[in-house]
Amino acid sequence: MANTLTDLYNGQPGAINTTLYTSGANTRTKIMAASVVNDTTTTRYISFHRVPSGSSAGDTNIIINRKTVGSRESVALWELLGQVLEPGDFLSAIAEAAGELTVHISGISVT
Repeated sequence: MANTLTDLYNGQPGAINTTLYTSGANTRTKIMAASVVNDTTTTRYISFHRVPSGSSAGDTNIIINRKTVGSRESVALWELLGQVLEPGDFLSAIAEAAGELTVHISGISVT
């Protein structure tokens, strides 16, 4: 069994449901650090889903619902820490406005 530290996602989710990371076949992934940065002058929100393999994002798998990120603010995403993605599970996000919130997520992949 190998444990690998991994950058799971670094980027700007879209204003529609955007897959950020999918756990590989025979791989379990644990989220260890997560933050979002708003470098604009407008307060924005973002939502996250942990979606089981074969499912789609919806009310039954939402982890963070419309978390507010103030102007020029960095926010730790404590709700994501410790979440485990089983093989084929994925993490997705929906930003209020595309290209305005930057998300950084890292974790450990176990194969």
